[in-house]
Amino acid sequence: MSKILGLIVILLICVSCNQKRKAEVSLSSYTHDFGIISSDIICRDSITITNVGNARLEIGEIETGCGCTQASVEKYELNPDESCSLHFSFNPKGKGAGAKEELIIINANTDSLFYILQVKAIIQ
Repeated sequence: MSKILGLIVILLICVSCNQKRKAEVSLSSYTHDFGIISSDIICRDSITITNVGNARLEIGEIETGCGCTQASVEKYELNPDESCSLHFSFNPKGKGAGAKEELIIINANTDSLFYILQVKAIIQ
């Protein structure tokens, strides 16, 4: 009986030691609304990206839906609990009046593979 108990304890220790380390992303916001804007002003803002996992986060390509939206990060590698800013801009010139929505896609070495920031505005 004590041998079985000892084997169970050893197996539990081995399993807990082999827990897979993973990077995980948390965005301070998953949507950003610039509100009502003029068509001749480029809007800029930023959000915070945090690695809430227990392994190094590697941020890959930052993709935008069109040339009217630009995005960049301060750092492409984040240790666990480390953060950086994602800066983005939206140029409404030539987009026409009304409600607009653009997406910024953040690729990373996580289980989810990518994260989406939705950028909204109403152009006057």
